[in-house]
Amino acid sequence: MNILALDLGTDTGYAYGSTEPTLGHWILGSEREITAWGRSRLTRRQDPRVIRLFHNLRNFKDANLVVFEDVTFQTYTYQTQLWSSFRAAVWLAFPNTLIDCVPVSTLKKFATGSAFADKKMMMNALLKFSPGVNRVTLTDDEADAAWLWHWAAKHHNH
Repeated sequence: MNILALDLGTDTGYAYGSTEPTLGHWILGSEREITAWGRSRLTRRQDPRVIRLFHNLRNFKDANLVVFEDVTFQTYTYQTQLWSSFRAAVWLAFPNTLIDCVPVSTLKKFATGSAFADKKMMMNALLKFSPGVNRVTLTDDEADAAWLWHWAAKHHNH
């Protein structure tokens, strides 16, 4: 089973594979681009980050399972709208693929034993769990995606 795990955001981490994941990340927009898009209201009409995410996802059409963190935002409307758009891009890119999401606290507990783990704890736990991971180039987003991949592999009988 090919699993695609996504830590969705402007900096999206991904983990992909069938036996061990390959890790990577996409920067869907630089600060400079996002500022320019905001001035022209492009972030309100057709946010390029969502389009870029969708195009990147098309490279993984052979995924049998796609999983992402089930993040809930309550602070900013814009944050909620962007997150919803990222989720919609995933749904549209994989209309015939099993898609699952994992609550943030569930993923943290799975990775570290604590539902309150911070980014550093998640990273350290991954480095212990997967000693072959390159700690020099590993991003927080890739670490979260790796944990999503391992969670999916365990919970979907991989």
